[in-house]
Amino acid sequence: MSLSKQFRKLFISSFINNARVFSTSGCQLSNTLLHRTVNRHRQIKSGSNDYQLQEEDQTEMEGEKVVEMNAEMEVKKKQQTDVESFKEKYPEFLPRTDHTSRRDYVLEMLHRRDMFRRRQNLNIPEFYVGSIVAVNVTDPYSPSKENRFVGICIQRRFSGLDHNFTLRNVIYGQGIEIKYDLYNPNILSIECLRMEKRLDPELLYLRDCPQEYSTVPLDMEKIPAPKGKDVPINDIKVPLNNPPWLQRWERRKDLKGITGNVRRLTARQRKRAELSEKPWLENDIMLEYRRSLRDDEVIHIKNVVEKFLAKEQWRKESQGQS
Repeated sequence: MSLSKQFRKLFISSFINNARVFSTSGCQLSNTLLHRTVNRHRQIKSGSNDYQLQEEDQTEMEGEKVVEMNAEMEVKKKQQTDVESFKEKYPEFLPRTDHTSRRDYVLEMLHRRDMFRRRQNLNIPEFYVGSIVAVNVTDPYSPSKENRFVGICIQRRFSGLDHNFTLRNVIYGQGIEIKYDLYNPNILSIECLRMEKRLDPELLYLRDCPQEYSTVPLDMEKIPAPKGKDVPINDIKVPLNNPPWLQRWERRKDLKGITGNVRRLTARQRKRAELSEKPWLENDIMLEYRRSLRDDEVIHIKNVVEKFLAKEQWRKESQGQS
């Protein structure tokens, strides 16, 4: 017998032996039962009470797990509502999300420190877009060296020391808008005369609406906000004037506080409107992730701000008692 035939015979015999071992081990594993499975079947056949007790314990454990999961869901829901309310209440403390690649965490910390120092000398009340706010600033050309303006807040932009808000009012038939930097040292006082929210995050469409919706009396008295209740939401829907408008409001499908933004368009205008639409942005998860902040980061900023506010309140109370 040649050497090649001997190698072939050895290879075939070893392959057959391995196949037998694999088949027998597979049969043994497939026919093997765990001890707890055998004991459970024995308890079921004997009708013992131990198995019933085990079932009751298992149901109790499942019920406890459900209760714990519900409690965790409630905690997460409350935490989410706190985060959203903080974003609306103190938007100036949140970092900018339009330039995520340019964020400087040290600069943000220094900005917050300067903002806290400014708040020690200026009482900045809580107000939202849609609230009526009065601002007193220094004016070297005024006889009293002060100037006061009352208007409805139509916009709040940017974050940190660059945060600003815009007030709008109609005086002698002319729409007046003044933009203030929230942490401007020339501001003497800020007072929220009526606290309320609107349906939209910005009210720039009031420029193309009738003037009565932007008119606020300059001698308006302060209306105290309800304590222990949520901020009231003014769900009024303002009608737009006849076109032309300052912006193409017919393309803004996200606005809820206006009516009459649907107008008759020509074929060319309809075509341009279709080209300007970007429906894919609604499902762009990556863009939403880049423009949003993590909850843990917002909670950290919230804890820092609340700690400062509590310390400032304690300082004012101690000064009042002394």
